[in-house]
Amino acid sequence: MKKTLKIIGFTFKDCYKAFPVYFVLILVLDAAGTVMAVFTPVLLANILELAGEKGVSAEGLLGAIGLYGVCLAFAPLVDSGARACFNEAQVRGERYFGSKLFSFSGKICLEALENPETLDKFYRANAGEGSQNTFFQQIVLAAGNLVSCVGMLAVVGRYSPVLVFTGLLSLVPSLVTKTQFERKMTSLRRSQSGLMRRTQYLRGLFSDKESIKEMRVMGFEGYLMGKWKEATGERIRAVRKFSLSIRKKQLLGIIVINLLYVFNIGLSFALMVQGRISVGAFAACLSAFSAYDNSLYVFLSMVFNAVQTCRVVEEYYDYFEIPAETDGEAEYRPFTDKISAKNLHFRYSGSSREALQGLDCEIKRGEHVVIVGENGSGKTTFSRLLTGVYLPSSGSICYDGQETEKLVRRSLYSHISVVSQDFVHYHFSLRENVGISCLERMEDSAAMEEMLARVAGEEFLEKVGGLDTQLGREFGGIELSGGEWQRVAIARGLWKDSDIIILDEPTSALDPLVEYDILSKFVEMTQGRTSVIISHRVGLCRTADRIIVMKDGRMAECGRHEELLRKGGEYARIWREQAKWYV
Repeated sequence: MKKTLKIIGFTFKDCYKAFPVYFVLILVLDAAGTVMAVFTPVLLANILELAGEKGVSAEGLLGAIGLYGVCLAFAPLVDSGARACFNEAQVRGERYFGSKLFSFSGKICLEALENPETLDKFYRANAGEGSQNTFFQQIVLAAGNLVSCVGMLAVVGRYSPVLVFTGLLSLVPSLVTKTQFERKMTSLRRSQSGLMRRTQYLRGLFSDKESIKEMRVMGFEGYLMGKWKEATGERIRAVRKFSLSIRKKQLLGIIVINLLYVFNIGLSFALMVQGRISVGAFAACLSAFSAYDNSLYVFLSMVFNAVQTCRVVEEYYDYFEIPAETDGEAEYRPFTDKISAKNLHFRYSGSSREALQGLDCEIKRGEHVVIVGENGSGKTTFSRLLTGVYLPSSGSICYDGQETEKLVRRSLYSHISVVSQDFVHYHFSLRENVGISCLERMEDSAAMEEMLARVAGEEFLEKVGGLDTQLGREFGGIELSGGEWQRVAIARGLWKDSDIIILDEPTSALDPLVEYDILSKFVEMTQGRTSVIISHRVGLCRTADRIIVMKDGRMAECGRHEELLRKGGEYARIWREQAKWYV
C-alpha cells in the first residue's frame, strides 16, 4: 500500500508538471459532475412531492423543474469538457513522459545495457510510457464515482436504512470477479513480457530491409515465420485460457448484480405501497439506484483498472532505478602528453570471464595507433574504456594523469569522437548526418563540402544532390551504398573538433579494397590528431605510428609494422594468416 501511494504521488506530481492547467480543470469539472449526479435524484423527488401537494404555487413547481433541467443540461456539457481536457492532457502527457524516459536513457550506466534484465525493464517502461495519464484519469474518475455512490446511498438512506444495506450488497459480486481478474491479468502480463519482446524482435526482422534480403536469398523466411507463429501462438493460447477462465465468473457476477438491482427496486416499491415512503421518494430511489449501479460499475472498473495500470506505471518508474552513469567531479583538461592504461581489468555484467585482464599500454598525443587482434581479444572493450563509456573493474585509464572515473563524463565526451562498427544511418539530410556531431558548425556549408569531398570524393556531393538532400528511403530520400554510409559516418566523426578520434571496426563489413581506400583517407585527414583504429585486419598497420596487438584481454605486443614482423610473434602470425587470402 505504501508503494502504491508513492506511485500515485509520483504520477500526480508528474501529471501536474506535464499539464498544470488541464490538471486543475479536470479536478474541477469532475467535482462539478459528481455534485450534479448526486443532487439530480433529490431534485426529481422534490418535483414529484411538490406536484402532489395541495396549494403549491406554480412558481415554486416551475422553479424546481427549472433547477432539475439546468442539472440535466449542464451534466453532458461538464462531461464533454472533462473528456476534452483528458484528451489534451493525454497528448501533453505522452510528450512529457516520453521526454523524461529518453532523457534518462541518455544517462544510465551503459554497462547495464549488457544485461538482459535492463532491456526487459526498458521494454516495459517504454510500453508504460503515457500510462501515467491513464492512471491519473482512472484515479480521478474512481474518486468522483465513489463520492457519487456514497451520495446515492445517502439519498436512499433518507427513506430507509434497509435500502443502504441492499445497495451495498451489489459490491460483493463485483469485488470478487474484479479481484480475480486483476490478479490473473497481472500474472499474465509479467509472464509474457519476455515473450512479447521476442515476438516484436521476430516481427521486426520482417520489416527490416537487410534481414528481408538475407532471408529471401538464403531461403529461411519460412523458418523465421515458424518461430514467430510459435511465439505468437504461445501468447494466444495463454490469453485464450485467461479469457475463458475469467469470462464465466464475470457473467455470473453481472447476473447477480442485475438481480440485486431488481430486488432494490422491488423493495422500494413495497415501501411505497406500505406508505413508508412517498411517490416522490420512490422516484428518487429509482433514479438513485440506477445512477448508483452505474457509478458503482465505473468506480470498481476504474479501481481495478487503476490497480493494473499502477503495475505498468510502477514498471515505468522502476526503470529510473537503474544505476545512472557515475560522474566524477573534475572537469576534463585536454591532454598534451599521453593516455595511459594501467593494469586494466574489466568484466561484463553476468560474465564469469574478464574481457580485459591486466592491460597496460600508452597512446601518445598526435599518434596514429592501430589496435589489432582476433575476435574476442578485447579490442572493442578497450575502446569503450578509452572513451570513458565504461569504467574499469580495476586499474585505470588516465589522460595526462586524469583518471576517467574521476572526470565529469560529459566534459570528457565533448573532446572525443567515435565511429563504431554499428554506426547509425540517420534518415535526416546529409548536412544533419555530418553536422550533428558539432551543431554550432552545422551551417558552415563550405567547410562541410570540403570535408565530404576529401572523405568521399567530389563526385559524391554531385551524386547526392547537395547537403540538404534527405538520406534514406524511409522518408522519401535517396539510399546510399554501404561504403557511402561509411564515409558519411567517418565525416561525422571528423567534423567534431576532438582531442582523439576512434574508429572501432566501422569498415569491417566492406571488402578490403574499399576499406583500405576509406581508412587511408582517414589517416591522411587525421595527421597531427590522436587517432585510434581498431581492426581485426592488419593491412593498414604499415601506416601506423604504433601497433597494439591484443590477445585474451591483454597486450601481446606493441611496436611498428616491420619491428613486429621481425619478432615473429602474434602480429606476424595474424599477418601471415591474412596474407593467405590475397596470395
